[in-house]
Amino acid sequence: MKLLLIKFILFFTIILNITIKLSAKELNAFYKIEIGAINIGSLKWSISLDNDNYKTSMLLEDRGLFSGLYTFSGEYLSEGMVFEDEFIPLRYKQEWKTKKKTREVEILFDKKMVSALILSPKESELPRIEYLKIQGLVDPLSSFLNILTSGANNYKTIDGRRLYKMSLDLKEEKNMVSKKIYITDYFNIWADHKRKDLKFIITKQDKSKKDNFFPNNIKIKNKGLVFTLTKI
Repeated sequence: MKLLLIKFILFFTIILNITIKLSAKELNAFYKIEIGAINIGSLKWSISLDNDNYKTSMLLEDRGLFSGLYTFSGEYLSEGMVFEDEFIPLRYKQEWKTKKKTREVEILFDKKMVSALILSPKESELPRIEYLKIQGLVDPLSSFLNILTSGANNYKTIDGRRLYKMSLDLKEEKNMVSKKIYITDYFNIWADHKRKDLKFIITKQDKSKKDNFFPNNIKIKNKGLVFTLTKI
């Protein structure tokens, strides 16, 4: 279940249907997360823009009946510069906590390359790819923002444990917008396999509504489970 929730949080924001103007100062969204009729948690996502700098953060917490069975929380942060309408990270950090363990990842970037990768606990395996030599890398949240603002992502994504490409298929009929995000070119840095359980995410949004910065409903299918994200 923990792996499903981690993948959920890493991929959730790419399906938001929002056009962010660089003059905006701050945007916030609040969601409840459900599996079937069971409320398992809540999510807050914030974006702050200040001239050519940006900072985005996400907070995930357990909630409802599920919290008595499985306690978890996640914090995610990305900050960097906006250059030619693209979000270029300087720092990415994530922390995942349960009753039994805490996992942390911090990535430092320099000119779209990884300059440092810090994992806690440390990885015992040797990396199966020379990620420090790869150009055109950004973190997951920056990839999300690039897709949101331009509908495209010109970079590969690194989250500390994996490399992958995120691409978007957009369809629009009258006031309804449908987005399908594909995860391709997937590679595990530390594990000797290329298995990925999340293939794509689909969302639909009614553009005719006044409050259309964020979609009202999102569905994510992973390992046969359907996560439903509903704006509060």
